[in-house]
Amino acid sequence: MPHIEAVPLGVRAAGDIEHRPDRASPYRARVRWFDPVSRCRRSLSEGKDTHDEAEDWISGILKAVEAGIAPDVATMSPAEYGTATMDLALRGLEL
Repeated sequence: MPHIEAVPLGVRAAGDIEHRPDRASPYRARVRWFDPVSRCRRSLSEGKDTHDEAEDWISGILKAVEAGIAPDVATMSPAEYGTATMDLALRGLEL
């Protein structure tokens, strides 16, 4: 089960695009941020077919971060998110 972290308010994230012409999806879109608790640099990346797709992906992740959503949560499918948060959602309920 994936672990979900909240991005503390005020944490800044930055995005960049790397062109790798030898890949099937030649544009690597990446978002990086520093975790203030662990003091580790974290990142999330995804391959895209065009530069515009990469920019759109980065823009979406950065908007989610501004809203307080962790970048790894912003890229989860609804099923993955439900699995990751089901224990919290069912806490206190009788079987």
